[in-house]
Amino acid sequence: MEARVKNSLECIRRIAGARVLVFGDVMLDTYLACRALGVADEAPVPLLEIRSQSQALGGAANVARNLARLGAHTALIGMVGGDSEAETVKGLLRESGVHGSLLESNRPTTLKTRVLSGDHYYLRLDEEELSPLTEAEQAALAERIEARLSEADLLVVSDYDKGLLSPDLAGRIERSARQGGRRIVADLKPRNALNWRHLDLIAPNLSEARSLCAQLDSGREPGDDVETIAETLRSRMGCAVVLKMGSQGMLIAPPSGSTSRLEALCPSPVEVSGAGDTVLATLAAALALDSDLHQAAWLANLAASISVSRPGTHAVSAAELTEAVTRASSRS
Repeated sequence: MEARVKNSLECIRRIAGARVLVFGDVMLDTYLACRALGVADEAPVPLLEIRSQSQALGGAANVARNLARLGAHTALIGMVGGDSEAETVKGLLRESGVHGSLLESNRPTTLKTRVLSGDHYYLRLDEEELSPLTEAEQAALAERIEARLSEADLLVVSDYDKGLLSPDLAGRIERSARQGGRRIVADLKPRNALNWRHLDLIAPNLSEARSLCAQLDSGREPGDDVETIAETLRSRMGCAVVLKMGSQGMLIAPPSGSTSRLEALCPSPVEVSGAGDTVLATLAAALALDSDLHQAAWLANLAASISVSRPGTHAVSAAELTEAVTRASSRS
């Protein structure tokens, strides 16, 4: 444990030198904090009064924000609309220290609006366009990735299934990464995962992993054994797997050898939204420095425990992660 703590502290310190390129679905999250007034007169629905509104980066933009909070030099490539939401996203990226290279299109910026009152989550409204990109849009995104890839140590793909990642675009990205010797760490929605052939690591949650296993096995359900699920994905996708299992922790399947598990470290989470982005970002930051996968996963698990213990979508800072590592050392 002492060696792991020492290595972890050194890894966090070195993240300031990591260069990570993020590509994926850029989203804006809006939160409406309301006061419940009772039931509306005209229909049996809750009557809420909006007291405040806040906005935060979502999707791939939140992954980039997490990387920047850890201290990595972070660039983001994605797509937004020519709308006010896009301007908000750009402003939040600047505040977060992320260099955004966002292609504007006729599609609206993906917007998720959550309506809350105290601890009660009433409703989520999604405004988005899910149709496939045009060939011109795919080419423009690929050119931006190719231009930036040589400046990065690692590429992160954050897929929220908003129509961005076609088989052709995935193939072009993989060819560019392989030619430049850059690894790809990805969090993919199952329906798009088979577009990829040369990934280095995937980090699905348990539901996504089950769905992907079923796709790989002609629709047959994979069963309940998580080690078998992770090993199946590793074998069929040809890459390492970090399986996010919520309250059950994580399961790590390296490129070869036996799997291992990490227990969840926060028994009473406050807010789980965005924790997957924190895991992906922490894995990427550590792996960009050529850290061992188990070391990277241990840090990611610790970062997730911090994220879910805070209200809202919380991006973990290098200082917070350092403090958590130090506390883990004192408990050992």
